[in-house]
Amino acid sequence: MRVAVLGTGTMGAPMARNLARAGHEVRAYNRTPERAAPLADERMAVCDTVAEAVGGAEAVVTMASDGPAVAGMVEPALGSFGDAVWAQMSTVGLAGLERLAALAHGAGVALVDAPVSGSKQPAEAGELIVLASGPASSSTSSTVARSGHPTPGSRAR
Repeated sequence: MRVAVLGTGTMGAPMARNLARAGHEVRAYNRTPERAAPLADERMAVCDTVAEAVGGAEAVVTMASDGPAVAGMVEPALGSFGDAVWAQMSTVGLAGLERLAALAHGAGVALVDAPVSGSKQPAEAGELIVLASGPASSSTSSTVARSGHPTPGSRAR
């Protein structure tokens, strides 16, 4: 799978590494390019722009400091997402999620709210707990727990 990881700081970089180790084609972008640069030595493409990172991706993962940071990264490039599913994994709060959901809806992008529970060490070990919610059509997992109603992962966290 081609995955774009937007935000390669404390949490995003280990997530990108684990995706690459699992055999996925990973393209990484960070607002501070020096944070993403080391990933190039680990068989990942480090991109200069969000549009470059998400072009042709099947999934886009966002992991940034807050909702405004995520919105600032993705809003100018939503037209480049194509058919990619956007897995929003940052802790953005409910108001932040509402803004991101409105952006995704306006661009016709499938958004999966997927905040994580864990810190740097679980991220490095590939042991984060993901609380995901989104359109049923965006699920590719056989280990999905259905809640019976569309409760955002951010609310469950």
